[in-house]
Amino acid sequence: MRVEPEGQGRVPAMRPWRRPIRATASALLALALAPQAIAQTAGSDLLGVCNDALRDNAGYRAARAEFEAARELLPQAQGKLLPQLGALGQYNRMHERITGNYYGVIDIDREDEFDQFLYGARLSQALYQPDLVLAKDQASLRVQQAELKLRGTQDELLLEVAEAYFTVLAAEDALRFARAESLALRKQLDQVSAQEAAGLAIDAHVKVALAQQELALAREVEALDAVANAVTRLEALGGRPYDRLWRLPLNMMLVPPQPADVEVWTARAENDNVLIQAQRLGVRFADLGHQRARKAQWPVLDLTADAFRLDSSGGLAGQRDEAQERIGVVLTLPLYAGGQIEATKRQTLALQMQAEAVLEDAHAQVMRDTRIAYRNSSSGLQRVDAHKRALDAAIAAEASARGGFEAGMLSNTDLLTAIERRYAAERDHANSRYLFLMASLRLKSLAGNLLVADLAQINRMLEAPALP
Repeated sequence: MRVEPEGQGRVPAMRPWRRPIRATASALLALALAPQAIAQTAGSDLLGVCNDALRDNAGYRAARAEFEAARELLPQAQGKLLPQLGALGQYNRMHERITGNYYGVIDIDREDEFDQFLYGARLSQALYQPDLVLAKDQASLRVQQAELKLRGTQDELLLEVAEAYFTVLAAEDALRFARAESLALRKQLDQVSAQEAAGLAIDAHVKVALAQQELALAREVEALDAVANAVTRLEALGGRPYDRLWRLPLNMMLVPPQPADVEVWTARAENDNVLIQAQRLGVRFADLGHQRARKAQWPVLDLTADAFRLDSSGGLAGQRDEAQERIGVVLTLPLYAGGQIEATKRQTLALQMQAEAVLEDAHAQVMRDTRIAYRNSSSGLQRVDAHKRALDAAIAAEASARGGFEAGMLSNTDLLTAIERRYAAERDHANSRYLFLMASLRLKSLAGNLLVADLAQINRMLEAPALP
């Protein structure tokens, strides 16, 4: 796919750099200090962790510093188009010898050693230098690319924080379910052991219950490790420890992506996705580079003005002071540069083809990822509802199996299986909610529409953990 550049070597005026960065640290800080977030005495919420990451995360600080450095490219390029004024100072220890005829003096043979001082000023102004004009346009594109990269880094960090936050919540849920399952199996083991002692159960029943209870204890240990690992990752992103996190309520209302049309989301991604926008700028940058290479053979015209004074302490002309001022234009036309110009043309043409291919690949990747994220998000709510129904059924099945076991109609194995299925359904239902929220955030990020308001909306759904 070939993308034609917009204009011939000119780029539109760049938007103010602060406006497109839609979720700055200051904005998150303001939201984190909202009345709900002030209640963080009971724990840490999602916006609070996001704000910590935007303030302290080394990767994001590096990206911001890179953007600040890139902003200086434009004034540097513009400065080369403005008048250049410099001072000149030079000292020479001279040895001069002349033999022959000199200003009418025949058969002269004289020499002298003396000091010479030269000082003055030089002013130059580019009148016609297409390379400098195109370089300024390239610098403007570089600043816009850096701005987009910062936005992309910010979105990636916010998504990573949200994913790490929900991973901690999911791990804590899994640990809570593992402990509840272990407790339920322990009670069942005690009951079966009591039945064996009364002659109502055999040793095999006790061993099966013991094996199930040991497996539950192993799952509890795994859940403890998962919590520790998830918390370590979240603390590495936020830069500080987090004791208790705000949680999703069980009755939380989940909303599917709007509008419910994948073509609308792909169209948004095509226009607003950060990666695609950056690669489009890369194509235009490469086109300007090829234009610079082609115009390197064009003539260059400069206005120059010099004023200097020469102070000689001796010499064949004697001790003297000279002053000189001049103004004029200088035309430079390259004729032969050892093949550099043609090589640069071929190089920049190859770079332009590379940029077009990278844009095509980025476009295909973003379109694919957007469609996948839309499917994950749109079907995520159905998965949550399905897992909720499965959980209700598993809870009812466990209660029924327990009643059947106590009535002697179902075996111990039937009850143990029902307990295991119930807590597996608990984990699946909890995970499905976190996966749905992450899919929705990822879809908005791909479409270039991830806003602080999206995180704030999720944050408003959270509930402060119970005080210990």
